[in-house]
Amino acid sequence: MPLPESFIKKFSEVFLSDDVDGMVDLVDKECDWVLMATGETFHGPEQIRKLAERSIAARQHTKDVHMDFKNLFSTEDQMVLEYVHRGIITESNDISVKLPTAGTEFVLPICLVCHVKNGKFDKIHEYFDVGTLTGAKPKMYS
Repeated sequence: MPLPESFIKKFSEVFLSDDVDGMVDLVDKECDWVLMATGETFHGPEQIRKLAERSIAARQHTKDVHMDFKNLFSTEDQMVLEYVHRGIITESNDISVKLPTAGTEFVLPICLVCHVKNGKFDKIHEYFDVGTLTGAKPKMYS
């Protein structure tokens, strides 16, 4: 049985609109959001608020450059979202990795693997290739 449609709809609305308060309302007081690419862990609503604000400050969206959901599914206590985040790097960013210069457009595939307990997220693991974000070229092996 999937998570309630109302929960998925609320998540989608707040996530796509950069509604920080709405996102914080969806996380449990003991929630951990882990950026798997950098190893950073944000614990609890206030640290997750700072993560969201940091992310929003580091990029901008336009009508044509934004997030596109590719795959979203759930069970009774899990939710997985695969999406492509397209944005433009801003001048003001406090991200843990060195970003390209301001004005650079990026395309970053991301996967969120979330656990839900008592109607709130209590664990979120965010997967992306940090090399894609920083402009690093992958090595080719033969």
